Amino acid sequence: MSVSLWARRRRRTGQNRVRHAAFNLIELLVVIVILGAIAIYVWPRYFGGGSNGAQRYTGPVSRARDTVCQSNLGQLRASLQALSASDPEGKPPATLTELAMPREMTSCATGGEPYRYDPATGRVQCPHPGHEGY
Repeated sequence: MSVSLWARRRRRTGQNRVRHAAFNLIELLVVIVILGAIAIYVWPRYFGGGSNGAQRYTGPVSRARDTVCQSNLGQLRASLQALSASDPEGKPPATLTELAMPREMTSCATGGEPYRYDPATGRVQCPHPGHEGY
């Protein structure tokens, strides 16, 4: 009688393992769905670019790129002033390439457009929408 009791317990353990493995698969699928929903909700808020009606999300990554653009413009303007001050005639350079700065410094960090430079006035501006005031 003790052998048959042992055999029954052994059979039940095997059946429970199968049920438990299936339950783990369902748990895994639920977790993946929850993580996907969280990612869909957080992605536009963190990286920006998503739009919700009239509201546009600007996440920390897009704000950081805006700050890099402002910094690049400030450094270019300071370099132009220094180069104009060192010129005997006080003229600004004809192009931004005369400053010998890397391409990353002479284009917008957000959109990648090259900065607009007016040699007559010595002004540098960013053509990216929203960066007009930089």
